[in-house]
Amino acid sequence: MPLDYEKIETDCVGGLRIGDWEITSCHMPILSNSVIEEYAQELGFNVPEMIFGNNYLSIRHLASGNELRLRALDALKMVDTSPHSAKSVQVSIAENWTESSKRNRSDITDVIRPFDWTFSTKYRGTASNGLEFVPSETGIDYEKLMVREDILFYDENILYEDDLGDNGTSQLSYKVRVMPSGFFVLQRYFLRVDGVLFRIYDSRMYHQFGSDHIKREFSTRESSVKDIACLIPKKKHDDEDLSLLNNIQFVDSVMKDPLVECEVAKIC
Repeated sequence: MPLDYEKIETDCVGGLRIGDWEITSCHMPILSNSVIEEYAQELGFNVPEMIFGNNYLSIRHLASGNELRLRALDALKMVDTSPHSAKSVQVSIAENWTESSKRNRSDITDVIRPFDWTFSTKYRGTASNGLEFVPSETGIDYEKLMVREDILFYDENILYEDDLGDNGTSQLSYKVRVMPSGFFVLQRYFLRVDGVLFRIYDSRMYHQFGSDHIKREFSTRESSVKDIACLIPKKKHDDEDLSLLNNIQFVDSVMKDPLVECEVAKIC
């Protein structure tokens, strides 16, 4: 029997209550410069240009209080600040950037700092109030997600974004959809360093209403720009549409198979 649900709609928050769950997504303006400076002080490094620090996704089980949230500050806390990380980024650029590219991008030295200046994060979400994920041998049943059904709520949102000193893009975002049978969340960290590499970290979460658990998959992929450029379809006169290198959907569709970790959290 389909679960009863009630929509939630305010100026900045949308979502719904369905069965024992409340799912809300908040859209707020970019943080002010003063708040961004506070973030930088707390984190100990220069933060992304655009932080939507008041944006969030909240998935809360009303009966138990179990909650899973996606927030920018929690994600940035997982950016690597070790000296090794900064050195690795420098080595990657030194090996992959041609001398002519370096001359054309003279500001590249300005964006290399003693932290991962790409803001790469393996953040999977913030679980609280007794919700705990543990490794699992089984992942999400995607056949269930392929079944056509009504979408009761859908949203997509950005948590932070930076153009890496005009050398690419770094973005953390999420999409959520709620169906009569359950909910599905995709959080994606996407990185493009021009002329060097692409990186995608995905965290997928699924719950089937009536079950006692949430499944989560975390996947990582990385490819060189050269390898992705070779996969661009040829157009007339053998020209390549290099604009596809700026298209997240295209890059996602041609990147190699990911490394996947499966987890499960029991609803208390």
